[in-house]
Amino acid sequence: SRMPARPRPPITLHPRHRTSRLRNLPMMRMYVGIDGNSYPSVTSILSKSNRSDSLRLWKEREIARLGEDEFKRQNQETLRSGTHIHSLIQQYLTQEFWCIDEVEVKSGGEEENSEDVIYSDGDPPPRFVHDDAIAPDLDSYTSKVQGFWKSVHPVLQEISRVDVVESSVFHSTLGYAGTIDCIAEYQGELRIIDWKTSRRRKYGIKDTFDNPLQLAAYTGALYTDTRYPDYARPTSGMIVVMYEDAPATTILVSKEELESYWKSWLGRYTDFQHLLEHGALPDVPAH
Repeated sequence: SRMPARPRPPITLHPRHRTSRLRNLPMMRMYVGIDGNSYPSVTSILSKSNRSDSLRLWKEREIARLGEDEFKRQNQETLRSGTHIHSLIQQYLTQEFWCIDEVEVKSGGEEENSEDVIYSDGDPPPRFVHDDAIAPDLDSYTSKVQGFWKSVHPVLQEISRVDVVESSVFHSTLGYAGTIDCIAEYQGELRIIDWKTSRRRKYGIKDTFDNPLQLAAYTGALYTDTRYPDYARPTSGMIVVMYEDAPATTILVSKEELESYWKSWLGRYTDFQHLLEHGALPDVPAH
């Protein structure tokens, strides 16, 4: 008798980075592509093409309120907490496969480098629901990270069929890159998911600034990155905003909205190319 097929492990293609200069821009962190070339990140493109003063004004207000040293300290703590909660989510969503891989390696199988694994197209992997997933031990984490975990855990319990976790993606023709947080099934649809932390409540998609453009950019790149099989290409998106002291907000992004944000992303990408060529953004935005 044949053994039942086990779920495929989620795809994780680890990004490689280098700091380099792009045309007339200052040194910045770039992704190293499979061809060895450097590619700007989606977040860098969005940052450089952003015409809004809101971020700069917020930073000036916070420095005036807290002082520069305290502002830097809080900013570093926020970044550290964000890294930790992403790591905890990744562990939670992939834990079943760690055990399986460990048994295989101990029994004499060779450990594969995830960069070299070729995933075949075909039917989606078997449904993968986290009925038995074990919540991580949070004792060694700060109260802020513990709060974020409590905020997001109910959302994680509703996720199934995890296809991609913390994985790099490249757009082969436009030449940009990024790291996808997650692709999984939620409420019956395969979604590209972005995990965010926030001190302020986010009530709708307009409160998430450039996050939907980021999702659209990654989705567009997925359709050109041949390392990804067809089954791992999402039809819609979701932004999950975690708080230290409240349940997470889930903001669903429909297929039609993703397509609309893709057009906006292409406008920002065009503005960024103008910046590279001429040293300044165009007088009239492309989007």
